[in-house]
Amino acid sequence: MIFFTIALAAITPSALTDAHQGDIACVAVIATLAEKQRTGAAPADAPDVRQSGKRWAGIVGNRITTQSGQPRELVAFAMAEAAKVEFQRPSDLARINTCAVQMAAELASADNIDKPLPKPVISK
Repeated sequence: MIFFTIALAAITPSALTDAHQGDIACVAVIATLAEKQRTGAAPADAPDVRQSGKRWAGIVGNRITTQSGQPRELVAFAMAEAAKVEFQRPSDLARINTCAVQMAAELASADNIDKPLPKPVISK
């Protein structure tokens, strides 16, 4: 019975933290920028995020789902709703750049994790 209770506690969803909500807001900023870039309405000096933004949204979504225990669909819905709200706002280049820096760092980290380990050096 105790093991069942511990297992149940491990999968019980928790509320999204401020950090999760901040990540969702940044994904919304990047998604909005990508859509505006697709339609030609983005600021000219904004970084191109059309490809990298999709990948990063998946990384953030998986992380939030894993950390919070919330269903993937709920996290995706939260991201979509945040993007709808963000799309109504004027572009804020400072906020875009802040989110782009966070995205670039997390994508670089994910790339490093996916790299194979170097071949061992055989001593003579």
